[in-house]
Amino acid sequence: MPILPFLAAIALFVLSTVAGLPQIRKLIAVREARHELRRGSASWIRGIAGWAAIAFWLMAVWFFATIIGDWGVSGDLGAAIERSWLRLRILLEIAAALGDSD
Repeated sequence: MPILPFLAAIALFVLSTVAGLPQIRKLIAVREARHELRRGSASWIRGIAGWAAIAFWLMAVWFFATIIGDWGVSGDLGAAIERSWLRLRILLEIAAALGDSD
């Protein structure tokens, strides 16, 4: 079993955790605000505005995890990156749609 994909997976876990802390804090704030605010209020609308950032973070982690997983299975990093271009295009279209809605 090659050790580099395993180390890359650990690095992705650490980096995604560090990068995702603000999004998780936002998620907690939105959940807490849901119990205190009514729909239609300006505070409630501001409270849900951060969902796109959470979605972007999850998409980035998923994208890099698929590259690492492909690399771990195939053993060829170059081919794994080459196959990831279609996934990236799909993710960019989803991200553009989320950016327009937020």
